[in-house]
Order: sequence, then structure tokens, then C-alpha cells
Amino acid sequence: MPEADLGTRHQFHGVQPVLPVADAARAARYFRDVLGFEIDFIAGEPPSYARVKKGDDRRHGDPVYIRLWQCTDAPATGDAWRGEIVIHVGHDVDGLHDAYARRGVTIVEPLVSQPWGLREFAIREPDGHVLRFCGYT
Repeated sequence: MPEADLGTRHQFHGVQPVLPVADAARAARYFRDVLGFEIDFIAGEPPSYARVKKGDDRRHGDPVYIRLWQCTDAPATGDAWRGEIVIHVGHDVDGLHDAYARRGVTIVEPLVSQPWGLREFAIREPDGHVLRFCGYT
């Protein structure tokens, strides 16, 4: 009988992407104050690493965690300095889009209904990472 793959054997679950940022504390505050996340922790003195989260209510899926890693020697531009994360929204993706627009968030792709059944839009946060928010139509 074949051996189970490592992902099954070790019960891989959840993903916590790590985004390189210029200032971990500033990035965590942006995610909290503008994008609606909670600061889970800010580590280091001075701060160099942080994690933000949203959700603990399992009725709406697993919580979302994003780790923010301060890279002071990384260039401010270039493909290696950016990332993209897709975040599934369980309720009112249109309302979220409107709220971000009112807060002055940089929307790089407008709200659109995709042929595969998702309604989505994309924003760019101050360190250049793209966050794509989507929900089922």
C-alpha cells in the first residue's frame, strides 16, 4: 500500500503568507486602521515583525492571518518586493469595496463579477502588495 503524502500525514492546514514591508509597526496599523484587521502581535525592539488577523468565528471559515516582515535593506521597487494574497469575503464584497474607496485605499482592479462565480476587486497597500478580495455572487 502506498504511503500517504506528507501533506496528509502531517495534516497541513491553513496558510499564513508573509509580506515584506518597510516598517512592520506602520504596516500592522494600516492593516488594522484602514483594512479592518486586528493586530495579533508586533515583535521586536524596535518592532521588526508583526501578524494581523481577522476572524475567529468558524461559521465563516478559518481566520485570516498575514505576517508582516520588516525588510529594511530590501528595495522599494521590483517584483521580489511584492506579493499578492487572495482573501475570501463571506458577506457583502461590494460594501467592503465601497468602504475601502471611502478610506482612500488604492484600488488597482475595480469590482467585477468573474465568470467562475466570484465577485472581486484588488487593492494595493503602501508597501506595494496586492490584496484581492472576493466573494461568491
